[in-house]
Order: sequence, then structure tokens, then C-alpha cells
Amino acid sequence: MKFISYSFKGSSTVSKLLVIFGLTVSLAGCQWGEEVESLIQPDPDEFTVLFSDTSAVKLSTFFTDSMMTGSTERHLVGRFADPYLGKIQAAAYFQNAPESGITIPDLAEYDSLTLSLRYDTYSYGDTTVPLNISVYKVLKDLSEYSSVYNITKLPFDAAPLGKIKLIPRPRTSNNVRIKLSQALGQEIFEKAQNNQITSASAWTNILQGLLVKAADTDNASVIGFKDTATAIRLHYHTIDVDGLKRDSLNVKLSYLFNQIIPDRTGTLLAKAPTTHRIALPSEQTGNKAFIQAGPGVMTRVDFPNLQSLKYYKYSVINRAFLRITPFQLSVTDQLRAPAQIFVYICDKNNEFIVNPSTGTPLPLYDLNSTTVQNPKPVVGTYVNDLINNTQYYLFDVSYYVSNLMNSGLQDGTGLVLRSSAFTGSSGFPEANSEFSKSVDRLVIGDQSTGIKNLRLELFYTVADSK
Repeated sequence: MKFISYSFKGSSTVSKLLVIFGLTVSLAGCQWGEEVESLIQPDPDEFTVLFSDTSAVKLSTFFTDSMMTGSTERHLVGRFADPYLGKIQAAAYFQNAPESGITIPDLAEYDSLTLSLRYDTYSYGDTTVPLNISVYKVLKDLSEYSSVYNITKLPFDAAPLGKIKLIPRPRTSNNVRIKLSQALGQEIFEKAQNNQITSASAWTNILQGLLVKAADTDNASVIGFKDTATAIRLHYHTIDVDGLKRDSLNVKLSYLFNQIIPDRTGTLLAKAPTTHRIALPSEQTGNKAFIQAGPGVMTRVDFPNLQSLKYYKYSVINRAFLRITPFQLSVTDQLRAPAQIFVYICDKNNEFIVNPSTGTPLPLYDLNSTTVQNPKPVVGTYVNDLINNTQYYLFDVSYYVSNLMNSGLQDGTGLVLRSSAFTGSSGFPEANSEFSKSVDRLVIGDQSTGIKNLRLELFYTVADSK
């Protein structure tokens, strides 16, 4: 191990522990990267402050069995191939229905039926490549499903209702309009004009739902569309004394979920376990671990040798930081690194430790804010240091490491890294979280790659007994 040593004097066990406590507070106030100097007392062999960045860190990858993607605020549509994680396809199932009946003026004449979608600024992949988007008629009533997941598949008519070749402009607030089947539009128009659509159920008898998906051969991007702006528009016109007057009727969204299907054939994750209880060690996945929102891929972190420090008498962890650098060249303009990585605690079977009062997964908390009133979860923000040409996430794991040293956590616990926080209830903690409505990913190299892209940085104190 690599050490930077400093010394203290102490005349009793009590005074030793008081000095250690004071050192913990002092180091907590230091700016990261500063060296601690001038902490010298007359007896140089009594106390030693050590720094190490060579402790073993083990990575593994595990996969959610399925993820709740209903009740989301974003449609995901698109497809692309990732060099590490394989192909991923996102498709939106949704249902539109009027709040009550719809009517059309008697003298109106039919023009067209369109689906209107609006960008919500989210995208992942290469948006300069066109997407071939098709709209299909779903053959099941979506409202009959109380819970839906990223792997849920519903039957649909293979003949598309409409198509569009689209070069996405996700950073705009533009609407994308897709013209739908003339026959379907004419049917809806005539029934509305004859007062045959008097309720939401009368509408769903005609159209139970829509599926919007990209072509199975596309290799472009996944795009987000805003749920509240999605509408089916029935366009018509009337002619009166003032001439031709165009109008439309909007039927808004009532139900939505995203299907997000990965194809890992030929990748390092091709033999992914079918249960989240089994994690793939990085040694079995090309010395890498992975995070991917959407399909629900997460990285587990373990510190296998850390508890050996507890056998040093009076040893105390002052601060502990986990530094992660994305795997070399895995981050590109199209496949960007997540802006933040969130940390949770799991048991030996990759089950999240839950908050007993809320039933939701328990995040790792910052050492300086572990109070009931205002706990601060640990979050690593992506840093792109252009001056030093380094990119990294830095996590303060002092609280977890201290508890691990003191055996305050059960054997077999580990840390879980993911690209968003849980935001749902105890039953569906993923519901409408960014992790369930995006496909961002991160590739992390383990310590065997020969590059210091994964380090546990420790400041700790050892007091020799006399």
C-alpha cells in the first residue's frame, strides 16, 4: 500500500480517541487533494495518519428482472447499436381517449387523421441519422393492464397506420406529425358525425391503442416525446358564407408505457443471468462493469479487503472516496456519460436495503449529513476536466466504509451504482424515474486494466498501543 504518514502523541486511551475524533472532523473540512501537514507532536510513533489509494475494489454487473415503465411522462422511440451493450430498441404503447363524447358539425367534410408528438429534449445516440418510424394499431385495450414493464409485449396489427422518415430535432419544441390511415380517419369522422362516439369506451371500441416504433434495422438514436403534448387530431373543414373554414378535434393521451428491449447477442453481456440475484463479475465481462437505464443494468461495488484494517488497534477511517473514470473511449458525443450516478446499498443477493418507514430503497448518505431531519444522499457528478484531460465521478463513501469497518452493516452488503434516483412508491420505486424512461449508459473498467480509473482513496488513522 502507498502511505503518507503523520504522527501524534497521546498519554491515554481516552486522549487517543479524542484526538482521532478531532482528526475526523478536521479532515472532513479539508478540500480534497490537499495534503495534511504540521500534525506533529513529540512522540512520532504513537499515532499515524495514512493515505492509501491501492485498496481492492471489485466490480460486477447485475440486471433487473423487469422494470415498471407505465405512468411515465415520456415516450421513448428509436433504435441504435451500442459497441459494448448491443442493440436497444424503445417503443411507445399508448392509448388516446376523449374525456366524454366527440361531435363533428353536420356539414363538415373529412380531411385527415394525424398523430402529433412533441420533443421533450431527451435523446441518446446519433440524431444525425434518420429514424424510420411507424405507427401500428394495438389489438388489446391498454387500460386493462394495471402494471406494465419494459419487457411487456402486446399484439398489434402488422400493417402500419402511418409512417415517417425523421431526422430528429430533439432540442427543439417542434411537433412531429404523422399522417394516419385514411380508412381509420374516415371511420372515426363518420361515427363522430353520427353521434356514435359518446364516451371514452365508444372511442376505444374503434381504437384500443397505438404503438410507435422504429424500424428493426435502424441504427440511429432513441428520442423522447412529451406525454402531455401527444394527441390524435381529426382534421376537417366546413364551407359557409365566409368561405372554407378548417378545424380539428384533438383526442389526448390517457395511458402510456414504454417497451425497452435489449439485444446483447455477440456482446460481453450475451450470457446475462435471468435473475437479479446473480451478478456477473467484471472478470467475466472483459474486465468491465456496466450501467444502462431502460433495461435496468447496474454496477455493484465491493471492497473485499477493507475489513482487514479493523485489526489495527485503534484504527479509524477518517474519509473515504471512490473515484471512477469511464472506460477509455467509451464516452462519445452520441453516447454521453450520465450527468450523475446515484448510490444505493444492497445485500449479498443484490436486493436493495429498504428504508423501513417508506419501503423504498435506501440511498447511501453523506457522512456529514446523516441526520434524520436532513439526510443528504451521495451523488457522483460527472466531471470533465478539460485542463488535465480527465473525466471522473467522485463519491464520498465515508459513511459506508466506516460502518463496514465497525461491522455495522450485514455481511455481504455492497454498493449499487445507477444513473438516477428511485422516485416511485414502495410497490413500484422505479415508476417515472429517469432510470425507467431513458437509455443512458456507462462503461467502467476494473482495476486489472492497468489504468488508475478505479480507486478507493482512504484517509485513516492508526494508533499504536503501548
